[in-house]
Amino acid sequence: MPDDNIQPATKQDLIELRDELTEVMRDMQSELLRAFHAWARPVEIRLRAIPQIDERLGLLEDRVSALERGPRGV
Repeated sequence: MPDDNIQPATKQDLIELRDELTEVMRDMQSELLRAFHAWARPVEIRLRAIPQIDERLGLLEDRVSALERGPRGV
């Protein structure tokens, strides 16, 4: 059954459709960026913490070594 309300798209119709699609794509891009940021932030924090852990571990190893050697000059 043909629909009598179907008409060819005008140039204005196409411009409006393009604008709507552009807005939807920008919204999708924003959602993806927010989701990626939410994932990347904890990962970045963990990666930045690793050098601090290594540094602290090195300091602890130095202290333990000093304790194992005992007091100097004895």
